Amino acid sequence: MSTEKPVLGYWKMRGLAHPIRMLLHYKEADFVNKMYEQGDAPEYNKDSWYKEKFSLGLDFPNLPYYIDGDVRITETSAIFAYLGRKYNIDGSTVKSKIRNDMIYSLTVFDLYRFFDVTYSDQFETLKTPFLESLESRVEKYSKYLAQDEFFGDSELVYADFCAYSLLDVFNQFKPGCVDSFSNLKAYMSRMSSLPTLKSFLNSEEGMKYGPFNSKYATYGGKSLQ
Repeated sequence: MSTEKPVLGYWKMRGLAHPIRMLLHYKEADFVNKMYEQGDAPEYNKDSWYKEKFSLGLDFPNLPYYIDGDVRITETSAIFAYLGRKYNIDGSTVKSKIRNDMIYSLTVFDLYRFFDVTYSDQFETLKTPFLESLESRVEKYSKYLAQDEFFGDSELVYADFCAYSLLDVFNQFKPGCVDSFSNLKAYMSRMSSLPTLKSFLNSEEGMKYGPFNSKYATYGGKSLQ
């Protein structure tokens, strides 16, 4: 068995990897958070990743990746599925597993709609209708959570890290859009107060204010503060 630390590789931004980092810190995993630096405009050089991309033994080289001994995984959903099983955080009942799967899928869909807007050169045109849609987007999470503490039927599951990260981004993109739902405001506080997660979220590595996206994005390519 390998004695080397697991490695999570991704760009130096929140993007797709922030919820994975959250999960690993919550479980107090001893891992290497490898963050690749992207160059500045106008080239946005990606050589820091490209020079390693095909030398890591990955079947489908991509970011994020997770290497844990002989296990070498790419694709965000596959990484979450592996970590969910490893740390028993994918739901302990059929109901909680289903809720985890659905919320995970929903957060992916909503995150990519955010990317569609914030990476577009038509950002100013797309921004207004997206902002107008946020209340209904957020409301569905509020209704589904109801009075539960977490999204896994009152059981914390890995989709909770995805939901927290997404809702946090939305609440910064349109201040107050999450806080206006009392159960979600309490949920966000509950998540951010988890003892093993709190220090990460408040650290420089936790990137509270971004960057959310790559440097070439129209919005979120640098920290908001």
